[in-house]
Amino acid sequence: MSEDQLDSAINEAQKADETRLVRRLCFIKNLYFGDATKVAAQRVGVSRHTGDRWLAGWNEASVGGLRPSFAGGRPAKLSPEQFEEFFTLLEEGQPWTPQEIDDLLWDRYGVTYDRAHLARILRADGMQYAKPRPMDPRQSPDAEADFRERLEEALAKDNGEKPLVLGFFDACWPQPFENSQRMWSYDRTVEIDKPLVTVPWKTLGFYAILGKRTLIFRKQTTKESICAALEAIREQNPIGRILLIADNDGGHHAKFTQQRADELGIEFVFLPPFSPEFNAIEPLWKTLKRKISPEIFEGEDHFEQFVTDTFLDISKRLGFANSWIEKLIPDVQMLR
Repeated sequence: MSEDQLDSAINEAQKADETRLVRRLCFIKNLYFGDATKVAAQRVGVSRHTGDRWLAGWNEASVGGLRPSFAGGRPAKLSPEQFEEFFTLLEEGQPWTPQEIDDLLWDRYGVTYDRAHLARILRADGMQYAKPRPMDPRQSPDAEADFRERLEEALAKDNGEKPLVLGFFDACWPQPFENSQRMWSYDRTVEIDKPLVTVPWKTLGFYAILGKRTLIFRKQTTKESICAALEAIREQNPIGRILLIADNDGGHHAKFTQQRADELGIEFVFLPPFSPEFNAIEPLWKTLKRKISPEIFEGEDHFEQFVTDTFLDISKRLGFANSWIEKLIPDVQMLR
């Protein structure tokens, strides 16, 4: 549809007093002007998820795909105007627990919905049911900008003809009795017999965006064990400058560690304080622990081999770092 045809459709919808359709067509016109979906949606006062849904309807059936349809079936408990207000309140006050949404519906509109049906309504408007990501209140409001500047400065250095190795470095302490994966059963009290025995060593991992991943085990995360991990990373990546994104553990900042890193051609890019969300290895550790949950291990050697194989397998995926890459280095291919 041309821009003139779109303007005509907007005028016709205004004459017919189809206010909901006018709003959606104005969203489409914002896209015609070159707005990104998120910006176009913000201009008409809706979330990006709602904008995505409207765009899908437009692509499928043009104006018809945007026109609301409430015909047939039992009359809705809320009018279209009430639904618009309801979704606006949800967006302004997010996140919500299911009980809080139930209370809002009853207190404001005097209606109730079956939880399953309510979930369908909320998902249709672009809401998602997920655990909120915890944020440390001590984090600086400028944390992302500071980290972006630090990262850009490190990436701007000349590597010559040699490749750049880039990834996330961190320590974790997975145990054979991890219990972080939900499993289907008919008995909610079902049990898995797993010896509650701890392993005496911690796991130091390098999750590479560019380069080869590495994993070693040490009983303590001392500066000596960190240096051993740096040596393992260099062994796996013998050529090029290595950038390690890491937290502010004292062992990382230790003079002994920094000297050894310099000798190995490794540079740390430290995260802002209280900002673990900038370390893309964190979701990888969570996935590793979920993989451990249903397994039974014959001994420490079996467990160590399982952790090694699993880490090396799942760290092939860049999915853990996708949002990080999009936000901070969208041109990562230029670095290869």
